[in-house]
Amino acid sequence: MEWSRPLTLCFLVGALLFVSAGAAPAQLLQAPPPPTPGLAPAPAAPPPLRTRYFTSLTNLEVETYLQYNDVIVVPIGNIQAHGTLPVDCEYVTAEAIALRMAEGANGLVFPYLQFTYPGDGIIGRGTVRVSQAEGLAYLKLLARSLLRQGFKRQIYVTAGNSAAPQTVSPLVLEFFYESKTPVLYIEADVLLRQVNADLTKVMFGAYSIVNRLNDIPVNFTPDVPKHDIDQGLAKLRVLSSSGGARDGIVGFLMFEDDAGAPLKAVTAEQRAAWAKEGTAMIDAAVKRADMKKIVESLLDHQRFTREYLVPKFDHLLP
Repeated sequence: MEWSRPLTLCFLVGALLFVSAGAAPAQLLQAPPPPTPGLAPAPAAPPPLRTRYFTSLTNLEVETYLQYNDVIVVPIGNIQAHGTLPVDCEYVTAEAIALRMAEGANGLVFPYLQFTYPGDGIIGRGTVRVSQAEGLAYLKLLARSLLRQGFKRQIYVTAGNSAAPQTVSPLVLEFFYESKTPVLYIEADVLLRQVNADLTKVMFGAYSIVNRLNDIPVNFTPDVPKHDIDQGLAKLRVLSSSGGARDGIVGFLMFEDDAGAPLKAVTAEQRAAWAKEGTAMIDAAVKRADMKKIVESLLDHQRFTREYLVPKFDHLLP
């Protein structure tokens, strides 16, 4: 019949629509193919730092840095008479070494802490007198602030001042007892001795590293005045019964801190030569220290302290 052909076509179309409608849900329920095996995407590299100095960064730059790292290196020094060198030479030496350490550890430098206990060289109106207790109290306030800001790995650096441990050693210990966060003190003189560095040349190199070499005077007059020698103290030192201001075994004063400081004027040529040699000595000492390994080890120590020692022994800790 003529009308049977349209009916047949309608039946076929309807059947095809039914089959396709039933197949669509089946295709949607199929599991996606497994991902191609491979490594996770590498984390984004931190943006380059415009400067290592904390105080020269904007707040936004500090915030960005703390998203990737938490290392801050804090040079600590003093202001005291030091032969023909500027009175801040021991701070500048610590600052230059701290800068090199920060470069090796991808850290920041927290500067300007020149005013702490000067030790024995307090006879002279170029010396600023701050006691150990006064310096310690101030440094602890800064350490607490830095921790709150996010700088968990704090590294304190001194150089050239044998009395510095009287202030900085109590800082790291008392701060740990209060915060349960280990911070590190590096007495750079130990590193410098390991590379047989000459402290006078190191100081010249330090001024060069921080772009202040011209602050060291040349052809300086008059010469540093000479004073009588404390024979009793000299004998005690020979007998090894006193290490001086560092160990606090006997009190004493010195007119000019001539340990490592030149007492005679230098020429411009000598200043430049010593600066070059001193810079190389600083670089060798910091390279030997291996700052990358130091900050990694400090992180491991902090993690072990936080995850094991404190939970286990917190009831015994001060």
